Order: sequence, then C-alpha cells, then structure tokens
Amino acid sequence: MRQALEKLSKEKPQQWPELFKLISIELSTVEENLTLKLPAKSNLLKEIISYIFSAGGKRFRPALSLLIAKATGNIDKKHIILCELTELIHTASLIHDDIIDSSKLRRGRETVNSLWNDKISVITGDFLFAQASVRLGELENTEIVKIYAQVLSDLCDGEIEQYSSLFNPNITWDQYLQKSTTKTASLFAAACKSAAMLNNQNIDIVIKTENFGSCLGIAFQIIDDTLDFTSTVKESGKDVACDLKQGIITAPVLFALQTNDGRARQIKTLIENRFNNDEREFDKTLRLVHELGGCEKAKQLANDFLNRAKENLSFVKDLEIKNSLNQITDCILSRG
Repeated sequence: MRQALEKLSKEKPQQWPELFKLISIELSTVEENLTLKLPAKSNLLKEIISYIFSAGGKRFRPALSLLIAKATGNIDKKHIILCELTELIHTASLIHDDIIDSSKLRRGRETVNSLWNDKISVITGDFLFAQASVRLGELENTEIVKIYAQVLSDLCDGEIEQYSSLFNPNITWDQYLQKSTTKTASLFAAACKSAAMLNNQNIDIVIKTENFGSCLGIAFQIIDDTLDFTSTVKESGKDVACDLKQGIITAPVLFALQTNDGRARQIKTLIENRFNNDEREFDKTLRLVHELGGCEKAKQLANDFLNRAKENLSFVKDLEIKNSLNQITDCILSRG
C-alpha cells in the first residue's frame, strides 16, 4: 500500500484540461477540499481518502456545475460545496460498485476493496456519502436537499435494476435508458440544476439546465458502455467487455440484438446460456456484437443525446462559457 501512495506522490499534479480554464481556480479549490480537508479521524481512513482523491480525475460533474453557475450568475461558496458533495456521492458510488462487481482495477489502479477489503470499502463509501450529506445541509436549501435525496434513491434503484436483469437479452430500450438515468444521468442533472437554483434563476432556465445535465449524463453512460467494448485493458484500466462478461446488457449489445440477422439470435442464445462458462463462447459473442455494428450505433445514439443537450444551452449568453460547455459535450463523445 505504501508503494502505491509513494507512486502517486511522484506523479505530476492534476492539470486541468484547457476546456476547464474558466473555472480552474474554483475547481482547484474543490480538489484541495476533497484531498486535504475531509474530517476523517481514523488514520486508516485518512490513508484511504488520500489514495482515492490524490489520483485526481476529470471531475466532469463539478466542472459542469461550476460552468452552469458561471452561466447563470456568480460562483460563490455554496457552489463550491455543491461541487464537493456531488463528487463525494459519485466517488462513494464507485467504491460500492467495485465491491458489488468484485473489481480489482479502476482506471488502471487497484480498487479500495482490492488493497484493503470489502468491509473497509463499504465503510469508506458510507463515510463519503455521510460527508456529502453534511455538505448538503450546509447549503440550507430544502429543494436541493430533495433533489439529492432523489439522486441517492435513484442510484440504489438503478443498481438493483441492473443486477435483477443480468443475462437477460430481452430488456427494452426504455429499461436501458431508465437505468442509465438513475445510475448516471440523475447526478449530472442535479449538479447542473442545483447550480442554477443557487443563483435564483427562473424555472425555465432551471429546467433547461436539468435537461442539459440529463442528456449529457445519458450520453456519458452510453459512451462508457461503448468503451467497455472498444478500449484495451491499458486504456480503460479494466478487462475488455467486463460488463458483458457479468451479464450486463448495454447499448452495443442491444443494437446488435435488434438487427435482422441470424447472428443476433446467436448472441441472444449465448447470453441466455451465460456463454456456457466458456471463454471461447464469450469471445464469439464479443466478436458478433462488433460485426453487427453495435458500437458504432451506440456512439450515434450518444451523439443524438449530446445534440439534445446542446439545444438546452440557448439561455447561455456568454459566448466563452457556452463554448466551454459545448467543448465538454464534444469531449464526452471523443472518449469513445
């Protein structure tokens, strides 16, 4: 464990992408508060938190929240708190996901449950959720408390829905998009909507920011699901098609299943039979999804949602801010 922390300390400090330049100072404050100022009393918990946050990250959700705040007024202390609690919820959910999936790697680094154990990981995730709740209270805004309470409920609901549908090739697009909303898009939407609400914007603008975040979040999840098929282990930091191997049906698979091609029926049978616990059968399924264009069609669907997200930015009058939001939107597609 000590070696892992020493390696992190030698890495270059977090460099924000150029597209975050308008909010780089505020984003650095968020990062500092997450990395150095979480009030953990246990030395072990401090060590784990340092490991989690010292690795940095893109911080898409806080960046979006700050840009929406800038587009709808000013960034103040409560917007910084909003960003922190959003990232705390996101990070806690990832820790719990890794436990559920028995994941050993995330973004090429050992997971908390891999370095320590599941019990400590659960408690760490709970601590981060608790700290998010503390910060939520500091906002002193009942409506935003309700929004984030629903986000937490959605996260649990989406996770249960996903694992109740494993190896089920008959799930519908409505089910897939609903799961993508609860597991991912709801937090994007909350971060954007709440930033506008803290600036006392009218309901029309609040709805546009919510729609922007929701469409962006769904696209983000679709691209994430596509990368599961197209990235190498080195690029993604996890096994290729690990979702499919676990029986999670995502957009590329759904598109492949919907083709009028005999190979679609083969995929359906292979999934229902759980690949017969045979690596060759799994590899065959993976190959057929690619042959039927599942990944390309999924990327097009993500692009459709990103275009819908951009349509909701009509309220942004500052061209520099609008350009940054559009660039972040395009950046999500380029991930795939």
